[in-house]
Formats: sequence, C-alpha cells, structure tokens
Amino acid sequence: METHIFSIITALISGIITYLVARSGNKKDIEVLKIQNTADMEKLINQHKIDVEAMKEKHKLELELKEVEQKYKLEILKLENENEIKKTTEIANNESVNSATSQIFGSIFNKDSVQEQLDKAIKEAFNQTKVKGGENRNDN
Repeated sequence: METHIFSIITALISGIITYLVARSGNKKDIEVLKIQNTADMEKLINQHKIDVEAMKEKHKLELELKEVEQKYKLEILKLENENEIKKTTEIANNESVNSATSQIFGSIFNKDSVQEQLDKAIKEAFNQTKVKGGENRNDN
C-alpha cells in the first residue's frame, strides 16, 4: 500500500502543478485577448471617427457645390429677367414711336391743304408721264 500511496501522492502533486500551470497560462491568454480586443476597439473607434470626419467634409463640399449651383441659377434667372425687361421696354418704345409717327403723319396728310397739294402733285406727275409717253411714241 505504501507503494500505492507514493504513486497517488506523486500523481496528485503532478495534477495540481499541471492545473496551476494551465490556469496561469489561461489567465495570460485571457489578458492577451483583452489587450488585443481593447486595441482593436480603439482602432475601430479611430477609424469610425476618421470616416465620420470624411463624411462631414464630403457633405460640406456637396453643400458648397449646391450653393454655388443655386447662386449660378439665380444669376441666370436675373439676367434672363433683365433681358426680358429690356426687350419688353424696347418693344413698347418702338410701338410708341410708331404710334406717334403715324399720328403726326396722319394729321399732316389729313389736312385739306396738304391733301390738295398732294393731289395736285400726283396729277402733274401723271400728266407729265403721259406727255412723255406720247412723245416717245411719236419718235418711234
């Protein structure tokens, strides 16, 4: 029995030492995993911050681009409106000049003395043409 006790004690000591070594190794592995996970989390958080900043910058640039496009469109609309106003004003001015001219000439040509002079001048021109036409026939 003594021989058995010696082997049991030896096996028991060996088991306890193996247990303690394994437990110590597991604690070290757990600590390494904790440190590694902490480093990975910090890396992911930093990458997330960088991504968020990049998205903010991209959004800011897109917003500035939209503002420039909007300003450009408003400027084009303003120029188109100014051109339309100038065109309308020019048409109105032309119409008023035409109206005034027609009224002036209408009032001049509607006067009896002017009308008589015009009729007389037309008759004289017609008679002269008739006389010249007759002379040309006689010459042939």
